[in-house]
Amino acid sequence: MRNCLLTWGLLAVLTVMSLALGGCGSHAASGSKSTALFDPAVVRADTPEAIDAELAARFEKTKKAADKMFAEEEGHLVIAHKYGKTILPEQPQRIAVIGLEDTAVSLDIPIAAEHLTKSSYLYPLMKDKGIANIPINAETKTINLEAVQQAKPDLILMRDSYDKNAYNALSKIAPVVALDLQKEEVTALAAARAVGQPQKGEARLHAYYGRVKQARMAIKGNIGDATVAFLRVMQKEIRLYPYSANATNRFMYELLNLRPDPMVVALDKTKNNLAISMESLPDLQADYLVISSGYGASSAGSKEAAAKRYEELRKDPLWQTLPAVREGHMLDVDSIIWNAHGLIAKEMAIQDLVDWLGSGNSERESE
Repeated sequence: MRNCLLTWGLLAVLTVMSLALGGCGSHAASGSKSTALFDPAVVRADTPEAIDAELAARFEKTKKAADKMFAEEEGHLVIAHKYGKTILPEQPQRIAVIGLEDTAVSLDIPIAAEHLTKSSYLYPLMKDKGIANIPINAETKTINLEAVQQAKPDLILMRDSYDKNAYNALSKIAPVVALDLQKEEVTALAAARAVGQPQKGEARLHAYYGRVKQARMAIKGNIGDATVAFLRVMQKEIRLYPYSANATNRFMYELLNLRPDPMVVALDKTKNNLAISMESLPDLQADYLVISSGYGASSAGSKEAAAKRYEELRKDPLWQTLPAVREGHMLDVDSIIWNAHGLIAKEMAIQDLVDWLGSGNSERESE
Protein backbone atom coordinates (compact mmCIF):
# COMPACT_ATOMS: atom_id res chain seq x y z
CA MET A 1 0.00 0.00 0.00
CA ARG A 2 1.17 3.50 -0.71
CA ASN A 3 2.19 5.98 1.93
CA CYS A 4 2.22 9.70 1.29
CA LEU A 5 3.45 12.85 2.94
CA LEU A 6 1.11 15.83 2.99
CA THR A 7 2.98 19.13 3.10
CA TRP A 8 1.69 22.49 4.14
CA GLY A 9 2.11 23.57 0.55
CA LEU A 10 -0.79 21.30 -0.36
CA LEU A 11 -3.16 23.25 1.83
CA ALA A 12 -2.32 26.39 -0.11
CA VAL A 13 -3.97 24.98 -3.21
CA LEU A 14 -7.18 24.00 -1.46
CA THR A 15 -10.17 26.28 -1.84
CA VAL A 16 -12.21 26.70 1.31
CA MET A 17 -15.90 26.24 0.72
CA SER A 18 -18.42 26.48 3.54
CA LEU A 19 -21.54 24.35 3.23
CA ALA A 20 -24.64 25.62 5.02
CA LEU A 21 -26.33 23.39 7.54
CA GLY A 22 -29.73 21.87 6.96
CA GLY A 23 -31.45 19.29 4.81
CA CYS A 24 -31.03 15.57 4.70
CA GLY A 25 -28.04 15.72 2.40
CA SER A 26 -26.04 18.19 4.46
CA HIS A 27 -22.45 17.30 5.19
CA ALA A 28 -21.64 20.63 6.81
CA ALA A 29 -18.84 21.06 9.23
CA SER A 30 -20.04 22.88 12.30
CA GLY A 31 -16.93 24.92 12.98
CA SER A 32 -17.13 23.82 16.59
CA LYS A 33 -14.59 21.84 18.55
CA SER A 34 -13.92 18.40 17.11
CA THR A 35 -16.17 15.64 18.36
CA ALA A 36 -13.73 12.94 17.29
CA LEU A 37 -13.69 9.98 19.65
CA PHE A 38 -10.45 8.58 18.28
CA ASP A 39 -7.03 9.83 17.28
CA PRO A 40 -6.50 9.03 13.57
CA ALA A 41 -2.80 8.47 14.25
CA VAL A 42 -3.54 5.60 16.62
CA VAL A 43 -4.12 2.18 15.05
CA ARG A 44 -6.98 0.46 16.87
CA ALA A 45 -7.38 -3.29 17.05
CA ASP A 46 -10.16 -5.11 15.21
CA THR A 47 -10.26 -8.30 17.25
CA PRO A 48 -13.70 -9.31 18.56
CA GLU A 49 -12.65 -8.48 22.12
CA ALA A 50 -11.28 -5.04 21.23
CA ILE A 51 -14.35 -4.12 19.20
CA ASP A 52 -16.72 -5.31 21.94
CA ALA A 53 -14.92 -3.19 24.54
CA GLU A 54 -14.89 -0.15 22.27
CA LEU A 55 -18.57 -0.40 21.35
CA ALA A 56 -19.60 -1.03 24.96
CA ALA A 57 -17.88 2.22 25.94
CA ARG A 58 -19.50 3.98 22.99
CA PHE A 59 -22.94 2.73 24.04
CA GLU A 60 -22.47 4.03 27.59
CA LYS A 61 -21.33 7.42 26.32
CA THR A 62 -24.26 7.60 23.88
CA LYS A 63 -26.78 6.59 26.55
CA LYS A 64 -25.39 9.18 28.94
CA ALA A 65 -25.83 11.88 26.28
CA ALA A 66 -29.41 10.81 25.62
CA ASP A 67 -30.31 10.52 29.32
CA LYS A 68 -29.02 14.03 29.91
CA MET A 69 -31.84 15.36 27.73
CA PHE A 70 -34.56 14.08 30.08
CA ALA A 71 -35.81 15.19 33.50
CA GLU A 72 -38.81 14.68 35.77
CA GLU A 73 -40.73 17.89 36.41
CA GLU A 74 -43.89 17.96 38.50
CA GLY A 75 -44.55 14.31 37.83
CA HIS A 76 -44.04 14.57 34.06
CA LEU A 77 -41.21 13.39 31.86
CA VAL A 78 -39.69 16.37 30.06
CA ILE A 79 -37.15 16.44 27.23
CA ALA A 80 -34.86 19.40 26.55
CA HIS A 81 -33.91 20.02 22.93
CA LYS A 82 -32.73 22.74 20.55
CA TYR A 83 -35.94 24.76 20.81
CA GLY A 84 -36.74 24.40 24.48
CA LYS A 85 -38.48 21.81 26.64
CA THR A 86 -41.39 19.52 25.82
CA ILE A 87 -43.64 17.76 28.30
CA LEU A 88 -44.06 14.24 26.95
CA PRO A 89 -47.35 12.37 26.82
CA GLU A 90 -47.39 8.87 28.26
CA GLN A 91 -47.29 6.08 25.65
CA PRO A 92 -48.27 8.13 22.56
CA GLN A 93 -50.06 6.06 19.94
CA ARG A 94 -50.29 8.51 17.04
CA ILE A 95 -46.91 9.96 16.15
CA ALA A 96 -46.28 12.36 13.27
CA VAL A 97 -42.74 12.29 11.92
CA ILE A 98 -41.05 15.13 10.05
CA GLY A 99 -37.43 14.60 9.01
CA LEU A 100 -36.85 11.75 11.48
CA GLU A 101 -38.41 9.04 9.33
CA ASP A 102 -35.29 6.88 9.39
CA THR A 103 -35.28 6.94 13.20
CA ALA A 104 -38.99 6.22 13.51
CA VAL A 105 -38.93 3.37 11.00
CA SER A 106 -35.81 1.83 12.54
CA LEU A 107 -37.47 1.82 15.98
CA ASP A 108 -40.78 0.41 14.67
CA ILE A 109 -42.83 2.94 16.61
CA PRO A 110 -46.50 3.77 15.81
CA ILE A 111 -46.39 6.30 12.95
CA ALA A 112 -49.63 8.09 12.07
CA ALA A 113 -48.10 10.32 9.38
CA GLU A 114 -44.70 11.09 7.93
CA HIS A 115 -43.01 12.71 4.96
CA LEU A 116 -42.11 10.03 2.44
CA THR A 117 -41.40 10.17 -1.28
CA LYS A 118 -40.84 7.46 -3.87
CA SER A 119 -37.21 8.53 -4.19
CA SER A 120 -36.56 7.79 -0.51
CA TYR A 121 -34.58 4.68 0.44
CA LEU A 122 -37.29 4.12 3.07
CA TYR A 123 -40.09 3.93 0.51
CA PRO A 124 -39.86 0.13 -0.05
CA LEU A 125 -40.15 -0.36 3.71
CA MET A 126 -43.17 1.94 4.13
CA LYS A 127 -45.21 1.91 0.91
CA ASP A 128 -47.64 -0.76 2.11
CA LYS A 129 -48.07 0.51 5.69
CA GLY A 130 -50.97 2.83 4.92
CA ILE A 131 -49.29 5.76 6.68
CA ALA A 132 -50.53 9.25 5.75
CA ASN A 133 -48.06 11.46 3.91
CA ILE A 134 -47.06 14.93 5.09
CA PRO A 135 -46.17 17.01 2.02
CA ILE A 136 -43.10 19.22 2.42
CA ASN A 137 -41.76 21.72 -0.10
CA ALA A 138 -38.18 20.56 -0.73
CA GLU A 139 -36.91 24.01 -1.67
CA THR A 140 -38.46 26.09 1.12
CA LYS A 141 -38.83 23.25 3.66
CA THR A 142 -42.42 24.39 4.18
CA ILE A 143 -44.44 21.75 6.04
CA ASN A 144 -48.08 21.13 5.15
CA LEU A 145 -49.54 21.83 8.59
CA GLU A 146 -53.04 20.81 7.52
CA ALA A 147 -51.79 17.29 6.74
CA VAL A 148 -50.16 17.11 10.16
CA GLN A 149 -53.36 18.25 11.84
CA GLN A 150 -55.44 15.73 9.92
CA ALA A 151 -53.28 12.93 11.31
CA LYS A 152 -54.39 13.92 14.85
CA PRO A 153 -51.00 13.16 16.42
CA ASP A 154 -50.45 13.05 20.16
CA LEU A 155 -46.70 13.60 19.59
CA ILE A 156 -44.57 15.01 16.77
CA LEU A 157 -40.97 13.97 16.15
CA MET A 158 -39.17 16.66 14.13
CA ARG A 159 -35.62 16.91 12.84
CA ASP A 160 -34.08 20.02 14.37
CA SER A 161 -32.74 21.28 11.03
CA TYR A 162 -36.23 22.75 10.57
CA ASP A 163 -36.33 26.24 12.04
CA LYS A 164 -38.07 27.47 15.17
CA ASN A 165 -40.98 28.87 13.18
CA ALA A 166 -41.78 25.33 12.06
CA TYR A 167 -41.40 24.11 15.63
CA ASN A 168 -43.74 26.80 16.97
CA ALA A 169 -46.36 26.08 14.32
CA LEU A 170 -46.26 22.33 14.95
CA SER A 171 -46.41 22.87 18.72
CA LYS A 172 -49.92 24.30 18.27
CA ILE A 173 -50.99 20.87 16.97
CA ALA A 174 -49.24 18.53 19.43
CA PRO A 175 -46.12 18.35 21.66
CA VAL A 176 -42.99 18.45 19.49
CA VAL A 177 -39.62 16.79 20.11
CA ALA A 178 -36.81 18.26 17.96
CA LEU A 179 -33.79 15.97 17.54
CA ASP A 180 -30.49 16.05 15.63
CA LEU A 181 -30.55 13.30 12.99
CA GLN A 182 -26.83 13.63 12.30
CA LYS A 183 -26.34 12.25 15.81
CA GLU A 184 -28.38 9.20 14.90
CA GLU A 185 -27.23 7.01 17.77
CA VAL A 186 -28.18 9.51 20.49
CA THR A 187 -31.36 10.36 18.60
CA ALA A 188 -32.44 6.70 18.44
CA LEU A 189 -32.23 6.40 22.23
CA ALA A 190 -33.87 9.77 22.83
CA ALA A 191 -36.73 9.17 20.39
CA ALA A 192 -37.46 5.75 21.84
CA ARG A 193 -37.62 7.14 25.37
CA ALA A 194 -39.71 10.10 24.21
CA VAL A 195 -42.40 7.73 22.89
CA GLY A 196 -42.31 5.64 26.06
CA GLN A 197 -40.37 2.70 24.62
CA PRO A 198 -36.75 3.14 25.79
CA GLN A 199 -36.06 -0.58 25.50
CA LYS A 200 -36.60 -0.40 21.74
CA GLY A 201 -33.92 2.25 21.42
CA GLU A 202 -31.35 0.29 23.40
CA ALA A 203 -32.08 -2.96 21.57
CA ARG A 204 -31.89 -1.21 18.19
CA LEU A 205 -28.57 0.44 19.01
CA HIS A 206 -27.08 -2.86 20.18
CA ALA A 207 -28.22 -4.46 16.91
CA TYR A 208 -26.59 -1.62 14.99
CA TYR A 209 -23.33 -2.10 16.83
CA GLY A 210 -23.53 -5.80 16.02
CA ARG A 211 -23.57 -4.89 12.32
CA VAL A 212 -20.65 -2.55 12.87
CA LYS A 213 -18.59 -5.29 14.55
CA GLN A 214 -19.18 -7.77 11.75
CA ALA A 215 -18.32 -5.15 9.12
CA ARG A 216 -15.10 -4.10 10.81
CA MET A 217 -13.85 -7.64 11.10
CA ALA A 218 -14.72 -8.44 7.47
CA ILE A 219 -13.28 -5.25 6.00
CA LYS A 220 -10.11 -4.97 8.05
CA GLY A 221 -9.46 -8.67 7.60
CA ASN A 222 -9.41 -8.03 3.86
CA ILE A 223 -7.70 -4.63 3.41
CA GLY A 224 -5.79 -4.23 6.69
CA ASP A 225 -4.68 -0.65 7.29
CA ALA A 226 -5.09 0.55 3.70
CA THR A 227 -6.39 4.13 3.48
CA VAL A 228 -9.90 5.03 2.35
CA ALA A 229 -11.27 8.44 1.29
CA PHE A 230 -14.78 9.70 0.54
CA LEU A 231 -15.13 12.07 -2.43
CA ARG A 232 -18.29 13.89 -3.34
CA VAL A 233 -18.56 14.97 -6.97
CA MET A 234 -20.99 17.86 -7.32
CA GLN A 235 -22.22 19.92 -10.22
CA LYS A 236 -19.36 22.42 -10.12
CA GLU A 237 -16.78 20.98 -7.72
CA ILE A 238 -15.21 17.98 -6.06
CA ARG A 239 -15.48 17.95 -2.29
CA LEU A 240 -13.26 16.33 0.29
CA TYR A 241 -14.32 16.43 3.93
CA PRO A 242 -12.48 16.79 7.26
CA TYR A 243 -11.70 13.72 9.31
CA SER A 244 -13.88 14.40 12.35
CA ALA A 245 -16.08 17.40 11.50
CA ASN A 246 -18.14 15.54 8.90
CA ALA A 247 -20.79 12.92 9.66
CA THR A 248 -19.87 10.52 6.84
CA ASN A 249 -16.18 10.59 7.69
CA ARG A 250 -16.84 10.08 11.41
CA PHE A 251 -18.93 7.06 10.47
CA MET A 252 -16.18 5.56 8.31
CA TYR A 253 -13.14 6.41 10.41
CA GLU A 254 -14.37 6.37 13.99
CA LEU A 255 -17.07 3.74 13.94
CA LEU A 256 -15.76 1.41 11.23
CA ASN A 257 -12.10 2.11 11.99
CA LEU A 258 -11.13 2.67 8.34
CA ARG A 259 -7.81 4.50 7.91
CA PRO A 260 -8.08 8.08 6.61
CA ASP A 261 -5.80 9.52 3.95
CA PRO A 262 -3.36 12.10 5.43
CA MET A 263 -4.98 14.76 3.26
CA VAL A 264 -8.31 14.14 5.03
CA VAL A 265 -6.69 14.38 8.47
CA ALA A 266 -4.99 17.67 7.54
CA LEU A 267 -8.33 19.20 6.58
CA ASP A 268 -9.53 18.71 10.15
CA LYS A 269 -7.63 21.84 11.15
CA THR A 270 -10.06 23.96 9.12
CA LYS A 271 -13.33 22.29 10.20
CA ASN A 272 -14.73 23.22 6.78
CA ASN A 273 -15.74 21.22 3.74
CA LEU A 274 -13.23 21.85 1.01
CA ALA A 275 -13.51 21.94 -2.74
CA ILE A 276 -10.29 20.61 -4.19
CA SER A 277 -8.88 21.76 -7.50
CA MET A 278 -8.00 19.35 -10.28
CA GLU A 279 -4.36 20.36 -9.82
CA SER A 280 -4.39 19.23 -6.16
CA LEU A 281 -6.42 16.07 -6.75
CA PRO A 282 -3.35 13.85 -7.44
CA ASP A 283 -2.15 14.59 -3.91
CA LEU A 284 -4.95 12.34 -2.67
CA GLN A 285 -3.09 9.05 -2.40
CA ALA A 286 -5.82 6.94 -0.72
CA ASP A 287 -5.70 3.24 -1.57
CA TYR A 288 -9.50 3.11 -1.92
CA LEU A 289 -12.03 5.75 -2.98
CA VAL A 290 -15.73 5.95 -2.14
CA ILE A 291 -17.36 8.28 -4.65
CA SER A 292 -20.77 9.92 -4.38
CA SER A 293 -21.87 11.89 -7.43
CA GLY A 294 -24.92 13.92 -6.63
CA TYR A 295 -27.19 15.15 -3.91
CA GLY A 296 -30.08 13.98 -1.79
CA ALA A 297 -33.49 12.68 -2.79
CA SER A 298 -34.99 16.17 -3.31
CA SER A 299 -32.41 17.40 -5.84
CA ALA A 300 -32.94 15.27 -8.93
CA GLY A 301 -31.88 17.97 -11.40
CA SER A 302 -28.66 18.73 -9.57
CA LYS A 303 -27.99 15.00 -9.24
CA GLU A 304 -28.09 14.58 -13.00
CA ALA A 305 -25.69 17.50 -13.45
CA ALA A 306 -23.33 15.97 -10.87
CA ALA A 307 -23.43 12.62 -12.65
CA LYS A 308 -22.46 14.37 -15.88
CA ARG A 309 -19.61 16.12 -14.10
CA TYR A 310 -18.37 12.77 -12.81
CA GLU A 311 -18.40 11.28 -16.30
CA GLU A 312 -16.24 14.18 -17.46
CA LEU A 313 -13.94 13.74 -14.49
CA ARG A 314 -13.32 10.09 -15.27
CA LYS A 315 -11.91 11.11 -18.67
CA ASP A 316 -9.49 13.65 -17.23
CA PRO A 317 -5.80 12.55 -17.32
CA LEU A 318 -5.29 13.85 -13.75
CA TRP A 319 -8.02 11.53 -12.51
CA GLN A 320 -6.14 8.61 -14.01
CA THR A 321 -3.09 9.42 -11.87
CA LEU A 322 -4.85 8.56 -8.60
CA PRO A 323 -3.59 5.27 -7.11
CA ALA A 324 -7.13 4.05 -6.37
CA VAL A 325 -8.19 4.79 -9.95
CA ARG A 326 -5.19 3.00 -11.45
CA GLU A 327 -5.86 -0.07 -9.29
CA GLY A 328 -9.62 -0.05 -9.86
CA HIS A 329 -10.21 0.50 -6.13
CA MET A 330 -13.29 2.70 -6.50
CA LEU A 331 -16.85 2.34 -5.26
CA ASP A 332 -19.63 4.47 -6.76
CA VAL A 333 -22.34 4.83 -4.12
CA ASP A 334 -25.95 5.99 -4.09
CA SER A 335 -25.82 9.66 -3.11
CA ILE A 336 -29.32 9.52 -1.63
CA ILE A 337 -28.24 6.91 0.91
CA TRP A 338 -24.75 8.23 1.60
CA ASN A 339 -25.98 11.82 2.02
CA ALA A 340 -28.67 10.69 4.46
CA HIS A 341 -28.49 10.20 8.22
CA GLY A 342 -30.07 7.57 10.44
CA LEU A 343 -29.39 3.98 11.44
CA ILE A 344 -31.05 2.47 8.36
CA ALA A 345 -29.08 4.69 5.97
CA LYS A 346 -25.86 3.89 7.82
CA GLU A 347 -26.58 0.14 7.71
CA MET A 348 -27.10 0.40 3.95
CA ALA A 349 -23.78 2.22 3.65
CA ILE A 350 -22.14 -0.45 5.83
CA GLN A 351 -23.45 -3.14 3.49
CA ASP A 352 -22.01 -1.25 0.51
CA LEU A 353 -18.60 -1.25 2.18
CA VAL A 354 -18.77 -4.89 3.25
CA ASP A 355 -19.78 -6.01 -0.25
CA TRP A 356 -16.88 -4.02 -1.69
CA LEU A 357 -14.06 -4.17 0.85
CA GLY A 358 -14.98 -7.20 2.92
CA SER A 359 -15.56 -9.79 0.23
CA GLY A 360 -12.23 -9.87 -1.57
CA ASN A 361 -13.81 -8.24 -4.65
CA SER A 362 -12.33 -4.78 -4.05
CA GLU A 363 -10.16 -5.06 -7.16
CA ARG A 364 -13.24 -4.50 -9.28
CA GLU A 365 -14.70 -1.03 -9.77
CA SER A 366 -18.42 -0.86 -9.08
CA GLU A 367 -20.69 -0.76 -12.05
